[in-house]
Amino acid sequence: MFRIFRFLQWSMVGWGIVVVLSHFAMENAAANEWQIISELPTQRGEFSTAVVDGKIYLIGGTPFENLRGVERPELGPGIWRGPFGMSLVEVYDPQTNSWERVADIPTARSEPMTAVVDGKIYVLAGYVGKDNRGVNLKNLDVVEMYDPQTDTWIRKQDMSIPRTQFGTGVVAGKIYAIGGYVRPRDKKPEDPWRTDLVEVYDPVSDTWAKRVDMPTRRDGVGTGVVRETIYAIGGSGWPHDGQGGPALATIEAYHPKTNRWRKKPDIPNLRWIFSTVVVADKIYLIGGTDLQAGDRRPAPVEVYEPATERWRVIAVRPTVKSPFGVAAVNGKIYVFGGYDKDWELSPIVEVFDTGARPVEARGKLPTRWGELKAEYQNQP
Repeated sequence: MFRIFRFLQWSMVGWGIVVVLSHFAMENAAANEWQIISELPTQRGEFSTAVVDGKIYLIGGTPFENLRGVERPELGPGIWRGPFGMSLVEVYDPQTNSWERVADIPTARSEPMTAVVDGKIYVLAGYVGKDNRGVNLKNLDVVEMYDPQTDTWIRKQDMSIPRTQFGTGVVAGKIYAIGGYVRPRDKKPEDPWRTDLVEVYDPVSDTWAKRVDMPTRRDGVGTGVVRETIYAIGGSGWPHDGQGGPALATIEAYHPKTNRWRKKPDIPNLRWIFSTVVVADKIYLIGGTDLQAGDRRPAPVEVYEPATERWRVIAVRPTVKSPFGVAAVNGKIYVFGGYDKDWELSPIVEVFDTGARPVEARGKLPTRWGELKAEYQNQP
């Protein structure tokens, strides 16, 4: 196995900047391994990712130098010094392994959430702060929409309440915001900051509406949409245990058509601070801490199939312990930066090929189906 170190080549494209990895060879890895393929052009964390037309957008966040300050490695990152929030938007193209900078988001923010509807990216909430003092940290309710075709941003209707660390899902062209962390100025210390609130945004009418509450109050919840059902997985519950928990194994499924929740079997291996991504109707849990291991080792990659409610473990895991961003394109999962096993900041970009590929129908379906099925099954 070998690795060639990369050399970055910068060039101007329009008003933006493209970063081309002109001398970078991936590690000569066997199948079913994570491969290091790139590095964040701007070292930052707490950004959000969105996929449009096979390209991955990294939005907002906070520079690495403002996220340093590990005080208790056994528990994770310590108190970051700030300031928090960026306007930067960079785009990664998996086909060319290159980066491009596009128009900044008007409202700088860290830890925003994103959702894509009709090829447009909606950026929801997040937080900002000039330092790490609680009085100077502000949760946002701002919603802004980005159109990749015109490279422009438009302000949309604000959320009903500022919040962070919530889950999102898109069903039938509408965006659902689930759970999260709220900190209104008038809240009392004993009031729950982790919420069960569920709201839906309609891009056509530019309006928000409340839906039935999630059964379990939590933030840091992982979400995935499979067959028009939103799965809320894990997260941190209430009351707060003083160390960021309690961590939850709870899985609940929300059906927008009926506006109802259903309890599902728990996560088999309890984990904390992980990311979720959907590939071929399966939900991948990536990164986080294995809370059942005495030394809090990195959790394995686990795959949940809602149709059968079965789980399987992928033996290999990415280099980073807790990714900053995860996205899937054409059956491949991309991890963008994160914390390594020692809670040090890492800018590396890795990819894992699940082997799943979308089948695109050609010609008349009745006469082509056998060929399409065989083609799909024979792909690596």
